[in-house]
Amino acid sequence: MAKDKFLIAPFKSGLYKSGTPFLQPKDAFDELNNAYIFRGKIKKRFGSTYTGSASTEKLKPLSSRLRISIGTTDANGDLVVDPVLTGTTFKVGHTFSIGGEILTIESIAAGAQVLLTTGTSSTHTFNVTTEILTIVDSEKDTICWFYYSDPVMGITMYEASTQNEHTTIAFDTRFAYQYTGSHWTRLGTAEWSGDNYDYFWSYNWDGIDPEDTCLFTTNFNITTPDPIRYYNGTTWTDFIPKFLVAGAATANIVKTAKIILPFKNRLLLLNTYEYDGANYTSHVNRVRYSWNGSPIDAPGYGWLEPNQANAGGAGYIDAPTEEEIVSAEFIRDRLVVYFENSTWTLAYTGNEVLPFVWQKLNTELGSQATFSSVPFDKAILNIGLTGIHECNGANVSRIDSQIPDDIFNILHDSDQIRRIHGIRDYKSELVYWTLPKIDADDTNSYPDKILVYNYKNNTWAYNDDCIITFGYCEQVGGETWEEDFGTWESDDSTWASDLELRHNKQVIGGNQHGYVFFVTPEQTTNEAVLYVSNVGGTSNNELEVLQHNLSNKDYVKITLNDLSTFTGIVTKVDDNTFKVYNEDTESFYINAAYLGGANVERVSKISIKSTLWNPYIDKGVGVAVSRVNFCVEKTDAGAITVDYTVSSAEGLSMLNESIATGSILGNNLLETSPYSGNTMEATQNRFWHGVYLQAQGEFVRIHLYFSDEQMLDSDITSSKFTVEAIILETSPEAAF
Repeated sequence: MAKDKFLIAPFKSGLYKSGTPFLQPKDAFDELNNAYIFRGKIKKRFGSTYTGSASTEKLKPLSSRLRISIGTTDANGDLVVDPVLTGTTFKVGHTFSIGGEILTIESIAAGAQVLLTTGTSSTHTFNVTTEILTIVDSEKDTICWFYYSDPVMGITMYEASTQNEHTTIAFDTRFAYQYTGSHWTRLGTAEWSGDNYDYFWSYNWDGIDPEDTCLFTTNFNITTPDPIRYYNGTTWTDFIPKFLVAGAATANIVKTAKIILPFKNRLLLLNTYEYDGANYTSHVNRVRYSWNGSPIDAPGYGWLEPNQANAGGAGYIDAPTEEEIVSAEFIRDRLVVYFENSTWTLAYTGNEVLPFVWQKLNTELGSQATFSSVPFDKAILNIGLTGIHECNGANVSRIDSQIPDDIFNILHDSDQIRRIHGIRDYKSELVYWTLPKIDADDTNSYPDKILVYNYKNNTWAYNDDCIITFGYCEQVGGETWEEDFGTWESDDSTWASDLELRHNKQVIGGNQHGYVFFVTPEQTTNEAVLYVSNVGGTSNNELEVLQHNLSNKDYVKITLNDLSTFTGIVTKVDDNTFKVYNEDTESFYINAAYLGGANVERVSKISIKSTLWNPYIDKGVGVAVSRVNFCVEKTDAGAITVDYTVSSAEGLSMLNESIATGSILGNNLLETSPYSGNTMEATQNRFWHGVYLQAQGEFVRIHLYFSDEQMLDSDITSSKFTVEAIILETSPEAAF
């Protein structure tokens, strides 16, 4: 009997959780995890690559971490650092490096304790009481680096250097760091005192002279108030706007603010924390604006209000609401300000006495996530408790109709909402938002999901990942034409080789261990960006990885300092410890003589579930699917499992049932590599591969995923995965 054939392509709907499943678009997916829709195709999620550069594979993770230079070894390879870093609470897992040697604090007991070392010397010590580091016979005349290992709390660019090669600056909870193109190093000695919820907001604006550029930065820590600071290319300076004279010029100041923005040739501070000489007060609905000129002029006139001597048109205006200012972003020449439950614009009047006024845009849609705002030329995207919103400057509306309930399921805790960070990936035409981990047993609760939004076709997907914050980096490590003296024949780079070209605006992310890495859409694997402090436990099979943020059944790959690897599934012990079990070898990872230098990579598990399919639903009959054909892009060794369910039975794997009864035809493995012996496929960029089903019911749903066995095969998990089309071979079945 001839089969009917139904084409499902191009893919335009993405993740879809609204309405009755069998009435959804046929190219919709009930689950789209670690994959997304891109220009009509299903593609594997983005991967990552280390920032910086290193002479060997072993050293690459070090160049990608925020670090501090604490001294240089002498001609004998010796060094004494006294103290390492004043005011630091040292902990097991803190790391040092000297050239290719990695040193790890194994014990914080009193007295000088021997450090774990990947080098040949065993006499390096650290004394937590005196904070003295003693290095003996290491690499000669080499910088010793200290890795503070706190979460990355902000990434920005200082826009005063060469065009499209602006310096990238990152922050952890305590210090600022500069990216040199080869590594990260501490920038200045300024210190902040926030915790891992106090993210950094930064913006570039004028200095004393218009040609000067200052990077204004705030972490809005009001517990032990940190000041606003600005960086002028040389030093960090405390920025303390004074707004009263009358004999009390230093008594009345703005200590800090949540948001700093320039607007109409003035610097604006939104949601301020002010000091009147005796008390601190939060003005959650206030915008305080400088005069029309430099906000940091020496006499302090930039913030004096109109009725004061030397007044320059500065002042403030409180919004007519008791809600707190949460976020702000520009759309064209308008400043949109998000409050907790409403959205306003700060309109410019042109009147020097009252240059700004508040205008309400929406009375019910606001935001709780300061860093969720993502600007476009015609709209701003933002996340609030009521959904994911789009503001066009005149109105605010939800855009997440395909996943209308997800935000309500995710956002429960006000502190966790602060962890949402968004960014636009221009090349991939995507927006990424970090989403908080809702786990009562996890005291750190860092993000564990990335919400992916394709703004070209309005589709959604999810990635499993722990990224604390996003930013941009204009790559400075690649070659330019004037620096490339090779021939065309000898050059194997491509136009799309982003990391080999300068002036390319790359998305970068930072995590809880102080790693900063490129978000790379064409990369198929994640970098190993969790550091193993030690190996222990009663059976010596527990990995100590501080604040690892992993969950049971996650898959990871451990890479040791000698580049040997071990892949397995996670069993969580606590927030700082887990075990890794490999089903193929039926063993846990064990290393009784751990020396340090090991890193952990998250292995992404693709899981894609279609909507319910029945091309005969309008005739009131069931469907039988005998075969599903997939148009896939060629890989060298890729594969994925194709499972299925029938009718509306959830959780019942028909693949497992077929295996149990012996009725399966084939192994339901979709290979994305050429079939063995097929010389024609070996020359093709894409081809059609089929999988046989014995599916009969009211509806059929397919589920593509990496099996446990496939998750242990690095050839499979490191392969690209792209599906360009699906064809169902069907026939009608009995009426309902």
